[in-house]
Amino acid sequence: MAHKKGNRKTNVLFNQVLLSFILFLLAFQYPWIAVTVVSIVMAAFVLYIYLWSITDRLKNKRVLQSSMREIDNMSGGDFEHYLSVLFEDIGYEVELTPASGDYGADLLLKKDHNYIAVQAKRYSKTVGIASVQQVFSAKTYYSANEAWVVTNNTFTKNACDLAKKSGVKLVDREHLIRFMTESKIDTFAPTYTITLWNEE
Repeated sequence: MAHKKGNRKTNVLFNQVLLSFILFLLAFQYPWIAVTVVSIVMAAFVLYIYLWSITDRLKNKRVLQSSMREIDNMSGGDFEHYLSVLFEDIGYEVELTPASGDYGADLLLKKDHNYIAVQAKRYSKTVGIASVQQVFSAKTYYSANEAWVVTNNTFTKNACDLAKKSGVKLVDREHLIRFMTESKIDTFAPTYTITLWNEE
């Protein structure tokens, strides 16, 4: 059996070499064939990139249409992906940090010279003080200007108190919905000004 597999690999390699040699001879004898082949390959590549970009945009559009009920049922990773698409849609440059060893930030946002460390918390309960502490550390590690905690839920009183003292901005369920609304506004319509919890 191993001998037969070895013969198959040898035959495939031989066929590839033979085909390459024939194509080389054709290109040498008939340059227009080479030009045609290269043109076809380039056109196919451009078409592939175009179709990929359309597919990617359609996927992101579907993600942006997620309801709060769907968000409440997302995994932590799916919620991070949702936020990356959401923030990118409303004008931020978005970078996802590694799944492990993220130093307290799940996303890094850039906009108007602001660099923001974001921790995403898709919780079925209120978010506690630990998230504020972690994202505050991430702000220092990534040399960010701001630190946010974004959740589909609300925050405990201790988390709110520490956020005020440390300058961490909290985006709770209500404010997340405002971001979601902004992403769905027509480009010619006026945009909302988002007021974060501890700026009120």
